[in-house]
Amino acid sequence: MSYLSSIDFFDDKDFLDRYQYTLRTGEMDLSWMHAATETVQCTPQNPRRGLTFRDLDVGSYGFTEMPELIRHNRSFAPRGAEIPAGLPDLQAEVNRKSEVWAYNIEGYYEEAMSRQWNATTDIPWDDLSQCELPEEIGKAYSQLLTFLTEVEMIATDVPAKWLGRLNAEFFEVKNFIATQAMDEARHAEVFRKRALSTGWGLMKASRANECNLKFLRDADSFAEASLTLHLQAEGMVLTMFRFSEFISPTEGDKKLFRLVMQDEARHVGYGMQHLKWVLDHSPDKREVIHQRLDEAENFVFGGGYATEVLEPFIILSGKGMKAENIQQGLRITAQFNLKQIDEYFERLDKCGLPERRERSKLAQINEMTRAILAEQPGNGMPQLP
Repeated sequence: MSYLSSIDFFDDKDFLDRYQYTLRTGEMDLSWMHAATETVQCTPQNPRRGLTFRDLDVGSYGFTEMPELIRHNRSFAPRGAEIPAGLPDLQAEVNRKSEVWAYNIEGYYEEAMSRQWNATTDIPWDDLSQCELPEEIGKAYSQLLTFLTEVEMIATDVPAKWLGRLNAEFFEVKNFIATQAMDEARHAEVFRKRALSTGWGLMKASRANECNLKFLRDADSFAEASLTLHLQAEGMVLTMFRFSEFISPTEGDKKLFRLVMQDEARHVGYGMQHLKWVLDHSPDKREVIHQRLDEAENFVFGGGYATEVLEPFIILSGKGMKAENIQQGLRITAQFNLKQIDEYFERLDKCGLPERRERSKLAQINEMTRAILAEQPGNGMPQLP
């Protein structure tokens, strides 16, 4: 047992006497009625939208005036409540606002709650069960789904790992992270279900990919975990989801990817707004951020371009394994790789880190890819989404 009370209440005479006295006499203490807290009555600023977290940003209950460093509350007490002596210390590891906060965090939570979907009923499983895929397409798609299930499992574990380590004062962030863990669990669910409905089942796990994923889990701080998970990893996965919709073998599969994209875009949005907050409020961390991205980009290149990832994309985008299909698949996949990295740099530009493009080795990979594309025969490249 990791935590023991300092009092055995079943044997504490004062506590038992007080309990029995209250029940017998009805005489109450009522000190809680005089809590040293603000009296407020929050109402919706927009009745059609309902009562949101933004409407609760009032006085000591609000988040705008929250200090950078939380010293007064290390318990479960909600922000704004009176905190009596003797509350247990939860030993929160993350107590600085700049390590977790993001512009519009309250809005991301509200969006998450209003856009939930069901992997059991919102996917046309009956239609998908009647679609027979050619062997090479079915196996390539199942391999992609296996890879994505690996990705979404770690994307569930990482935010869940940090959830209990954040100070309770960061209420809106903790609530958003809880919705993210649920989103990612649903993604892992839907990819597993689709793999097992293809007729081929799951295929092969990827060592290179899992080394990349372990790096996300092992971050030393929440800020580092957020930078690499929300912005770098999920940002690239968001582009991958859009590409996967483009090359999906059926309309039902396209709907599947549209649904996971709407969740992933929200997670990436939080990551971007968190990085902007850090750069605005802790500009001295700029070099630390670059160092973390140096290491992250090494792993993402090794994992995201591994054989178990690259080859299924080539087969699916080329729609087969004949020589002409493979050539077409190579060109389309190379275009996707370029787009994935370009969009990554565009997000960093918007966050206030434009110099990343000059420092990153991924930029060199893009130049190499463009050179290879220029050598390839064939025209008529389809416009990627």
